Amino acid sequence: MRKGISLFVFAACCFFASGLHAAGQTGTVEMKVKRVMLDPSTKTPVVVLENTKDKKLVPIWIGDHEAMSIAMELEKVATPRPLPYDLIRNILQGLGTTLSRITITDLRNSTYFAVITLKLGDQEFQIDSRPSDAIALAVKMKAPIYASSQVLAKAKDLPATEKPAQEFRKMLGIHLQELTPELASLLDLQPRKGILVADVDLGSAASEAGVQRGDVILRVNERTIQKAADLESLVQGAKRPGQLRMEVLRKGKTATVVVNLPS
Repeated sequence: MRKGISLFVFAACCFFASGLHAAGQTGTVEMKVKRVMLDPSTKTPVVVLENTKDKKLVPIWIGDHEAMSIAMELEKVATPRPLPYDLIRNILQGLGTTLSRITITDLRNSTYFAVITLKLGDQEFQIDSRPSDAIALAVKMKAPIYASSQVLAKAKDLPATEKPAQEFRKMLGIHLQELTPELASLLDLQPRKGILVADVDLGSAASEAGVQRGDVILRVNERTIQKAADLESLVQGAKRPGQLRMEVLRKGKTATVVVNLPS
């Protein structure tokens, strides 16, 4: 019975498949999800993919539900009941199916296209998909993410707030995101104040101190931090070598980390 259901499901999938040939690794590069952020100008969520080799960034504007699913999986936030992408994962796994990879195939007229590659036994099936759905499912199922070379060549620039002072990033090794009410709601963060650590560079001063992606910086050296400019100003005026004592919100609890400023 299980085999019959599996064949039926995949027959239906193939009917709606995009008709592309098997997407091997030719002409594609592996990507990883670097962060989820909010475009300050449009208030639209953005998932940022990073080329694992040359670190080129590819931002893709997505919907609120997809962004929340990706962000919750990145931060390992458990839900009491299965959400839609959990359900899809559970169905695929229950049918003995594996998600081989997802591929961002093209960018045309400001719209990204993607393909999900599923495997059942010795057969592969390619399903046309929105990139947001494909990425959310790949994150849920720990599957590799690829992008075609033409996608990397045609990718849009990051939103403006993703270009802060390079000197500040170089010193601390953290990437900040303003914690707007929209972003706080998207990530289900309380309280809705402070600034969000969107990413931490490995080997940086912040990384060595234990700062983690998803931390919300509330206070630094007893000073309340409400926007990235507050922290940048404080760092620029700090003595070197010196220390920054950060109070952060992490998974609903406050913690203190001490970052050593290089000379």
